[in-house]
Amino acid sequence: MDRRPLYQDAIRRVAGRIRECAPEDLVERFSARSGFDAGSYRHCRPSFDGAVCAVDGSNAIILDAGSFAVAAVRASVSAYAGGARVCHRTTPLQVVTVNPGAGNEDFDALFRDCFCRPPKVHLDHDDPIRNTAVIRDTLEYWAAMEMAGELETGDLIVLDGTLQVRHASHDEVIENLLNLCNLRGVLIAAVTKRTSLTWDGGHPIVPAAEGLARDLGVPEPWYLCVSAAEGLIDREETHRWKQRGEQYVARLHPRAQRAFKVEIPKYYSPEKVERVFSALAYFADDGRVTGYPYPLLDAHLTTRIGIDAVEQVRQDIIRNMDLLGMSLADYTGIFGDYHDEFDRY
Repeated sequence: MDRRPLYQDAIRRVAGRIRECAPEDLVERFSARSGFDAGSYRHCRPSFDGAVCAVDGSNAIILDAGSFAVAAVRASVSAYAGGARVCHRTTPLQVVTVNPGAGNEDFDALFRDCFCRPPKVHLDHDDPIRNTAVIRDTLEYWAAMEMAGELETGDLIVLDGTLQVRHASHDEVIENLLNLCNLRGVLIAAVTKRTSLTWDGGHPIVPAAEGLARDLGVPEPWYLCVSAAEGLIDREETHRWKQRGEQYVARLHPRAQRAFKVEIPKYYSPEKVERVFSALAYFADDGRVTGYPYPLLDAHLTTRIGIDAVEQVRQDIIRNMDLLGMSLADYTGIFGDYHDEFDRY
């Protein structure tokens, strides 16, 4: 069998599907389908007199035996005011089991430690990576709650991701976070680097909104409420606990490489929405990732669990297995992965 034609056919097929998602007339279709014009885009002045506190988390799989998996998670907050960092905190590194199957004792214990009550739904995912992400979310929400209780009226909390939750136990948590922010006059928004949000049967919404702004000559920084066009967005969450924000696309700096999706609580007034985007634009002039709010970049860089940290945790686990009388053969029998061997050749 000649494999090259099969490979070339597969590449052409994939490239064709990418073209189907982003056709040549993407912008024209988006304009006609949405009804957006230059007046739909709102300009925001890069100015902010408060603090912006970014919250981000990190997770890494340490060991995975298929039936037994171990992960490390942590979260960080970075607050800036007037261009200077005024606060930075990182949670202790949590080492947890993320085994597939029903229930997770480490998740239950961490949730109780953070929120003084047990989770209302067990962590039952069969995928260790999804389990790890839910546990990381728990730390991020706890860190955000702590900062919401400390920030001043008019300050802004920025989450990395969305205001949606991936696990039902976090429904009440995010609701309490939004209520606390509302009570104390603290603004909140979520910025995501990647989004699955699409329109008209699978077209990506961020490049469509960005292309239309470019064609219309809309100057940066700008923001557009894409959920304002009824029926435009393909997928609306069926579970109430998964959907609670208005969806925006924003390009926050004239030299930004790309726009981002931003989610803001639905009940915000136009004045509050404008203040949020003015704050994001004010903190989006970092030369490393121009157009991305640099408090979020700082939180990401300081919470990241790198290869060295993963290896250190792995060696510490092996050392403690030895103290329990287990040998290297025992470790290899449980966690040995032939991919490690294959990688040597």
